[in-house]
Amino acid sequence: MTDITDINPIVNVGTAKTPMYVLDATWMTVLYEKATGKTFKGDDAYVKFCDKFVKEYNEGGFDTTLAIKKIIATE
Repeated sequence: MTDITDINPIVNVGTAKTPMYVLDATWMTVLYEKATGKTFKGDDAYVKFCDKFVKEYNEGGFDTTLAIKKIIATE
């Protein structure tokens, strides 16, 4: 039997310099759906979207709002 308390719905988007920044996976799926107009399916498109967010977040001085604006502009 699997202990469901081991399931961790949080994805680390920080770096070695800022490892405590985390992102809730549920929040990311909602953001994905709003930004793309697509339904979340857990496919490659979602993974690429998350990768874009992480890149923009890390390169943009850890500014969540700026990262969201940049990825929405490219979708």
